[in-house]
Amino acid sequence: MNHPEVGPRGSWKRRFRSLVEILLALGIATDQLALLILSPLGVAADPLRSVIALAGVTTLSSCLLLALLGVLLRLRGEAPMPFLLGARRSIRGEVARGLLLIPLIFLGLYFLKSGFRHLLPGLYSGEKNVLEELMRGPWDLALFVAVVLFTGGMREEVQRAFVIRRFEQGLGPATLGAFLYAVFFGFGHLIQGRDEAIMAGILGLLWGLLFAARRSVVAPAVSHGLYDALELIRYYAFGPLRVL
Repeated sequence: MNHPEVGPRGSWKRRFRSLVEILLALGIATDQLALLILSPLGVAADPLRSVIALAGVTTLSSCLLLALLGVLLRLRGEAPMPFLLGARRSIRGEVARGLLLIPLIFLGLYFLKSGFRHLLPGLYSGEKNVLEELMRGPWDLALFVAVVLFTGGMREEVQRAFVIRRFEQGLGPATLGAFLYAVFFGFGHLIQGRDEAIMAGILGLLWGLLFAARRSVVAPAVSHGLYDALELIRYYAFGPLRVL
């Protein structure tokens, strides 16, 4: 049986353990391990050369990270489902919340992108997306959609939930953890442009606060995964978005 740590020493131990687990959950180590494993295939040299290369690296990295998070949960005696889904939550209701967010996200990002173009042109990265430009045909689109549903809807929201919960357990309020992780999430999208990184950070904060409030990963996972997938389909069908 796990006994709670008490007293100043116990508090320090909890904080240190939470910090270590958060650092592991950021995925830096698993990203590098995935690149190392795939390096004999030449994929690691340039994951952005094709959708297949990008899919290989991100899928393997996601699997490694999810396995690591599962181990960390087990080491604390925590079951994954209650940790990620909370208590007394209607799965159907959480799915509905996630779906309702999608049109709001599209509308909000459209006006944000337009605002960058007119008010902060120094941050505006244009209307093409370096990742979406990798798609050359319908098979690329299908593979990319599968990847973002898994990495965005599954890996990134489980990762976000884990970080927020561990932050709350040892370092501070869940809302602060959601904000700090949103900053990290935004930096991870800098390859797409500074405006895209800022918008990703805003989305990350939205999904993080949603998890902190609902204690369920379902609504963030649904809205994140489906938004990414629908954006890829829209980009493939119609090209770069023409902002105001």
